[in-house]
Amino acid sequence: MIRWEKVRAVAGFEFLSTVKRPGWLIATFGMPLILAFWGLIGVIPGFFIHKKESEIRVFGVVDKPGVMRLSGDTSAPLPELPAEARAALEKAGQASAAVEAVLKGNAIFRPVGSEDEARQDLEGDRLAGYFVLPDDYLASGRVESYMREAGPFGRGETGRQFGELIKERLLEGRVPPEFAARVRRPVADARNYNVGLDGSVTPRDAKTEVARLLVPVAFAVLLFSALMGTAGYLLQAVAVEKENRVVEVLLSSASPDEILGGKLLGLGAAGLLQIGAWVAMLSAGAVGFAGLLVAFGISIPWLSLALAIPFFLAAYMFTGSLMLGLSSLGGTMREAQQWSAVLTIPTIVPLMMFGVLLAEPNGLVPTILTFIPFTAPLTVLMRAAIEPAGFPWWQIALSFVVMVISTVLALKLGARLFRIGLLLTGSRPSLAQLWRQARLARGKA
Repeated sequence: MIRWEKVRAVAGFEFLSTVKRPGWLIATFGMPLILAFWGLIGVIPGFFIHKKESEIRVFGVVDKPGVMRLSGDTSAPLPELPAEARAALEKAGQASAAVEAVLKGNAIFRPVGSEDEARQDLEGDRLAGYFVLPDDYLASGRVESYMREAGPFGRGETGRQFGELIKERLLEGRVPPEFAARVRRPVADARNYNVGLDGSVTPRDAKTEVARLLVPVAFAVLLFSALMGTAGYLLQAVAVEKENRVVEVLLSSASPDEILGGKLLGLGAAGLLQIGAWVAMLSAGAVGFAGLLVAFGISIPWLSLALAIPFFLAAYMFTGSLMLGLSSLGGTMREAQQWSAVLTIPTIVPLMMFGVLLAEPNGLVPTILTFIPFTAPLTVLMRAAIEPAGFPWWQIALSFVVMVISTVLALKLGARLFRIGLLLTGSRPSLAQLWRQARLARGKA
């Protein structure tokens, strides 16, 4: 007979002792700040490089065949921003800033009479570099560039700008304006569509494809981190207490089943609190990008959000019970971690099979993974985010029923393994001992 007051006492003790640990507080509130700090450190060099490379620089042009017809300092034309990207940025109120930051050229091209003159200007720091179009340029398309060895980061961008200028000069006055416009933008208005399994036709664009790729991965990684994080607390608590023989003191006042239930509830609540804090800080940081996300049409996968909590709780109880039972069989923390690897590997199978799920979310392999207890939580959330309309409701319901049944069986098996592991404290149980203790435990039950 389980005494629930004992379970509540163990759960309260585990929860409070965990959330008061400096390591837990640092991991919960300090880790996001540390990651943000290191991210800022990584951005600083790029900022200074961009600032240096964005300064206006003058390049000479030695045009031997005279195809460019430059009469003075000339800047490259700005490339056209794709229509859908421009529309999205305009909705977000950032179109002008984006054009200035991303598309604005920073190179001025100045005609120079000869290579000797260009070389002298380069050596005298009057030019940042120079380009040479040989006499056979129209036949060969060969362009020679001469730059200083320092500052190689902007060479590719300068070459792109020079190429845009050549294209503009070759077209100007030589072909009709409508032909020139099509050469500049051969596909000015691309309209792409997806054809569903039911024959429905829906618009497709780059932003929805990116969202379709990233959102399922983000949900799967978040659920996996939450699951392994909370289960890891269970593993550490049992292994350390058994290694330090603290569990023998606990057994004097509570049964193994009561200790199991208390640890599942207490440490699980601490893990959920930690994940909740991470999500809250992540959500607060994403508020500034809300307008841009809405403008790009990245919709929130409501079905995955609705399924996240029930499937996480079922997955936690399922994995946590088995992890508690297996970790109690080890004599040290290292042995307990080896046991836990048996549970971690099958859980990440959906992430390893992401390509299959993305290409055919309702195919045979995703359907099979939906009904396997270890892989069901991640698979269901990923399928619900990838193609919610084509995800049969009965598969979701049946998968959850399978998880509930598996969780009940895992609780019974985990409790038996946990009981055996505590009774065999101080020794490494053999298979014969496990079988004998399991029969004794079944007889007492």
